[in-house]
Amino acid sequence: MGSGFEHTALAVFTTLGPMGAGAFIALTYAFIAGQPDEAAAKRLDRWTALPLAVLAVGFLGAFMHLASPLNAFGVFSGVGASPLSNEILVGVAFAVLAVVYWVLALAGKLPFALRKTLLVVLAALAVVFAAFCGLAYMMYTIPTWNTPLSIVQMVGYMLAGGTVLGFCTVGFAQVGLPKGASTVALALTLAGVAVGTVGFGVQIAGLDAIRNIWSSAAELVPAIWMLLGAFAVCGLVAAALTFVAAKKAFAPALLVVACVVVAAGIFVARIGFYGLYMGIAL
Repeated sequence: MGSGFEHTALAVFTTLGPMGAGAFIALTYAFIAGQPDEAAAKRLDRWTALPLAVLAVGFLGAFMHLASPLNAFGVFSGVGASPLSNEILVGVAFAVLAVVYWVLALAGKLPFALRKTLLVVLAALAVVFAAFCGLAYMMYTIPTWNTPLSIVQMVGYMLAGGTVLGFCTVGFAQVGLPKGASTVALALTLAGVAVGTVGFGVQIAGLDAIRNIWSSAAELVPAIWMLLGAFAVCGLVAAALTFVAAKKAFAPALLVVACVVVAAGIFVARIGFYGLYMGIAL
């Protein structure tokens, strides 16, 4: 049992990693629906460094979680058997493809058809990566984590955080989008908030049925409902800021605030999740 803060490095990874990956869903929309001209496309390609940087910081969190940096070399030895190894493998696959896409784009080697294909693949892989981030915690030895809801909430966090970050990237690049873009941004963010809130909320509601010799799992984090509420509020505020920013050509100043707010909300929810650690033998 613990407060959850002993897993801060993992909370950083599961907050920022999926968020950086999810941004490519918004970038896919920006290129396919917006069809930016060559100058705008080049600006957006340069600013794609932003979600890639967020993704990199997320992976740094995973690296810092290791007991020894040398353990990083053996992380793939458990692929197929270890949920954590599978999670890292999918994340690395996404990161490699995203960097290849970015390098080709910066070099001007991406015709529209190939760009569209790579972006659609990256958007789909972002969802897969988020799902594997949740799947990594489905282990029978930790019944409080061992639920498909761990996957559901991670997909929600990815969509909420990634949408805001993706449109923030669009704002910095000053790329014009169709009139309905503000509605798309709002809908995607709210969908992510709803999925994340329901996923974590239903998990919390079932905690009282999980017990060990010491207590009920519901007693592990007394403020757990407040942490869930904090995520929901942060997500709604970020969605509102994104919608308002979209009405002002995706004003980056507002979207930076939205990114910070939604990331803080996700991080708080993840800390609460890790605080629910309860082994079957304890």
